[in-house]
Amino acid sequence: MADGIEITIDADALLLALARLGDAAQPFVDAAVLVTANNIDREASARLRRQLSSASTGVTEAGITVTKAEVGGGLVVGASRQQFPNLPLWIEKGTKKGTRKGNSGGGMAARPFFYSSAMLEEGPHFARVARAIQDAIDAQGLGE
Repeated sequence: MADGIEITIDADALLLALARLGDAAQPFVDAAVLVTANNIDREASARLRRQLSSASTGVTEAGITVTKAEVGGGLVVGASRQQFPNLPLWIEKGTKKGTRKGNSGGGMAARPFFYSSAMLEEGPHFARVARAIQDAIDAQGLGE
């Protein structure tokens, strides 16, 4: 008995539909991408809010934004702070001195908020995009 499994799939109909679909899928995919970007923004903001002290000004949290990509299509979720551009990265990863035990040099321990928020959306994002493409195929009558 073989120590595995083999699956053969005929994807010819799907590939033909995708080829005929062209740019018609873009609005469907754009809507799915917007949901993903907004979910990452919301989750990262909530995580950051929980990580910071009550004395936080909210400026770093407000620096989590969704913008259009400058190159190609899509959206970019980013975190920045005008006066201290690296602060979100320092919060996410900590500072070198802050990660050593017994440190009294004023370093900062990592308080992850951004990458974990993005990772939470990976599976749901792929599912949304797959559904968006299928919806575009159906809307164009290419699924038959």
